[in-house]
Amino acid sequence: MKLLNKIMLSMVATGALMASSASFAQSSNNAQTSPRYSAYNYGSIGITNHDGGDSIIAQGSYEFSSPYYVSGYYRNFDSDTAGSNDAFGIKLARYFWLSQGLTADLGVRAGNVDWGPVDSSFWGVEGILRQRIDQFEVYAGAGWVDYSDAGTDNQYQVGVNYYLQNNLSVGVGYQDDEFGDGLRLRASYHF
Repeated sequence: MKLLNKIMLSMVATGALMASSASFAQSSNNAQTSPRYSAYNYGSIGITNHDGGDSIIAQGSYEFSSPYYVSGYYRNFDSDTAGSNDAFGIKLARYFWLSQGLTADLGVRAGNVDWGPVDSSFWGVEGILRQRIDQFEVYAGAGWVDYSDAGTDNQYQVGVNYYLQNNLSVGVGYQDDEFGDGLRLRASYHF
């Protein structure tokens, strides 16, 4: 029941984020020099199955000035042994068009993570390579994070997103994050 409440709360928060982002995006100027890429304008909800528990993640991204974007997330981790912990972060990044459908993202990020008895702020850098092929987007990335109370960590992610429509995708990936590595499923609305 606790997990169901978290899922519902995350869905409501993501819905509110998507509604406000969609109305803001409609009012913005659409005339840009480089093509828009929907991977940088989205709201999503996902679940990750870690070795020690499950986490629910709500995240979003907005391209505020091509090719710059800002993204953020809130993750709630539920463990049978450690209880409930959470993390949030924000990233400021730039993407580079390498060729048709291939982009590279480079960014800096910061946030906070609650590991139960320890709260730690963090900052880091991250790079992601994305290849869009028809309705599929394949991605792989790596990053480095410095926790104020827990040393440093190398993190990685790989996965694939499938675009059901231009504005709706589902994805599966394998990711290392604040609470360890695990398999992640997600659904995203792109604007």
